[in-house]
Amino acid sequence: IFQQDAYHKGCTVYWRSDQFQYDPRRQHQRFLPMLDAGIQPLQVLLDQSHKRGMAFVAGFRMNDNHGRAHFPDRAEFVDSHPEWWLPDTREPGPNRDLYAGRILDYTFDWVREFVLEVAQELVNRFDVDGIELTFREPAYFPFPEGRQRAHLMTDLVRRLCGLLDERSQEGRRLTLGARVFSTIDECLDKGLDVPTWISEGLIDCLSPENTMYSDFNAGYAEFGALTQNSRCMLYPGLH
Repeated sequence: IFQQDAYHKGCTVYWRSDQFQYDPRRQHQRFLPMLDAGIQPLQVLLDQSHKRGMAFVAGFRMNDNHGRAHFPDRAEFVDSHPEWWLPDTREPGPNRDLYAGRILDYTFDWVREFVLEVAQELVNRFDVDGIELTFREPAYFPFPEGRQRAHLMTDLVRRLCGLLDERSQEGRRLTLGARVFSTIDECLDKGLDVPTWISEGLIDCLSPENTMYSDFNAGYAEFGALTQNSRCMLYPGLH
């Protein structure tokens, strides 16, 4: 399986859309000549994967706080709607700056609907084999409301699962994966109800991991206890 991120911070990555803003980061501006010529880099990556017998999965960074001080790297709608940002005063202590990148609060219906609409266009336009939801940032709901609002994220995961099921064909099922934190409690605290995703059959694969560094003592067994009697595959992540 080859996975390439195709969405982050409200932007399309490696592909251009008439409906959504293309990635403004400097390195991705280098693809503009290809895009202007009608060549989507995502399609090139997809074709080369399939040519080699590899499945191609499009990654969705559900929040991303990279590079906030160095260059504009968010969609204009993120900057223009501060009411949808997670407040940077809810979590005390040294991690407060993790909220400072204008990352989105999934409490709002519009935020969840936006991600679903990007996914709809992507699977309609590209012959991807699935989508992976990357939960690499420490917040999706205001601290400490994650567990109380987890049903909102689960509803989005359920709708994305339904979207991929609709696009699946006989003999070829589009998969939905999730990259999450390395303990179940940590996931639940952030509003990611992984046990429900597995028990309801909403995800096909799960990759628990530490966000930035490999934890070789991570308690993957607790995830294994959830997945062993399900169709969800467990792929521990390494960094």
